[in-house]
Amino acid sequence: MKSKYFLAILCVAFTGCFVQSAPVADLSSEAGSREAKNQPSGEMSPAIVAFGQAKKADGIYIIFDASGSMAAQLPDKTSKIQVAKQVLKDFVARPFAGYELALRVYGHRNKEDCTDSQLLIPFNSPDKVVAELDKQINRINALGRTPITYSLTQALQDFGDRNGEIILISDGIESCQADPCALVREWKNQNVKIRVHVVGFGLASKEKETLRCISEAAGTAYHDAHSATALAAELVKIQQETVAASLILQGVDSSGKSIAVSGILARAGKEIYKVSSEHHNTVQAGAYLLTAGVLTQNGNLYKPTIQKVEMRDSEPTLIKVMAAIPPSVRARFINRGETQSGSLIHAYQNGKVVFSFRPTDEVYLDEGTYEFRARPNAANDLSVSETFAAGDHKEIVFGMTHTVKVTVKMVASGSGEWFRENYELWQNGEKKYVIHVVNGATVIPGVYDVVLPNRLAAYTKKSTVITEEKVQHFDISVPVGYVTFIYQKADGSPDKNDRCFVARMGGNENIFRHAGVKYPFTAGRYRVSGWQQKGDYNPIIFEVHEGQEQTVVLRAKK
Repeated sequence: MKSKYFLAILCVAFTGCFVQSAPVADLSSEAGSREAKNQPSGEMSPAIVAFGQAKKADGIYIIFDASGSMAAQLPDKTSKIQVAKQVLKDFVARPFAGYELALRVYGHRNKEDCTDSQLLIPFNSPDKVVAELDKQINRINALGRTPITYSLTQALQDFGDRNGEIILISDGIESCQADPCALVREWKNQNVKIRVHVVGFGLASKEKETLRCISEAAGTAYHDAHSATALAAELVKIQQETVAASLILQGVDSSGKSIAVSGILARAGKEIYKVSSEHHNTVQAGAYLLTAGVLTQNGNLYKPTIQKVEMRDSEPTLIKVMAAIPPSVRARFINRGETQSGSLIHAYQNGKVVFSFRPTDEVYLDEGTYEFRARPNAANDLSVSETFAAGDHKEIVFGMTHTVKVTVKMVASGSGEWFRENYELWQNGEKKYVIHVVNGATVIPGVYDVVLPNRLAAYTKKSTVITEEKVQHFDISVPVGYVTFIYQKADGSPDKNDRCFVARMGGNENIFRHAGVKYPFTAGRYRVSGWQQKGDYNPIIFEVHEGQEQTVVLRAKK
């Protein structure tokens, strides 16, 4: 027999998650950077990962165990055969792009027949196999023996010259006086290419050893599981152990210099993989149409080339791509002739951000006109427009207005209590900056009014000069008086202190305060009211003078 076959024998009772799908890798905008590495690529589409990176792509041949032992119950009291049939339906309904499927069932018609193995559904497209299985599934009953060796032999004949995989779903070992281990060794001697993966599920020690010999003959690791979770984990290990074709992309420009390229592998008009020269890409062996070129920051392949490629599983396939070099851009921030660190740059077209990059990057971009915006601080909201044509490699320069770092700390006179809130810088009647209470702010040098926007201790330090020095700090004392509120009963005896509400005269905002606590107030007239839920109290109007302390009494009405 000249044909070579890849067989994956999975001896399992049941599983609700035979495979784990993986998304196609994303060609992110970071891949357009000359300095940043491309995002990982070459990940498999769900259609490919469904077979754990299988080595052949033509046929998936399923052998389904319907022997008598499948009529037994699982620990959760469900029937093995019913669970396995549902798993089979779910499994064939998965995406199998590029494959044809077939189904063989054994042990479902006669109790003592070691040739009771039937090709129930010959090779056909996945959608037709799904439809046919819906018709046939209820005819499968757990009844007879377990002729594994005979079924495998019949499967080889059913394949003919087709390549692909055979998957055996079974809950037990061979029961028909035949030796599947000897069969695997015989195939090796005949140069039939076989990789056998075995998972024993809930088996006794003797049964495990019988199945282990298949793995030893095939040169693969034996897998054992005693729960659905463990079984799923072992199947994932098999996916990782299986070797697929390796594609190596090499990009070169017109001068022969290496350049990073990315691409798409398609089959029958459908995208299967995204690949990159930054990685050795693991793909399904077979023929593809490769579209490749330099990936721009816009997320597009620049003037891509298209070529047919053939990947084989025997050795890595090297594909050289002659790539056109896109325009490129880098940015620099200048302040008084010196280069500054700057900030993230956003490239706009038609009012929308099309990509972003760091000032340390040089990135490729599509041809066209862009507006580049950056805002390294509140004083520098910068914009530069530039047009790029083929062959352009430009540096855009953001001219920054000189700024300095300012921090402020305002404290109440007398106590030195720190007003822990953000301050404001005003100039010519306009608020220019908010100064964070801890981090400060970056501002343009000049003369400002420093404002404490506290609602009961509002204060303005006028004509504060911020010089050209890079870092400046201002300690400002706020002139205040201190007020303590207390509650009294109608007879003048002390009452339990609680919340009260204070407003500056002429204002409508009541500020919550606790009675019994000393608070700083800037000079002025105020009004305090008691808490209505506590009782009925006379509101009090009081005046605060700088440097004075006073107690304001809220007395209950009679």
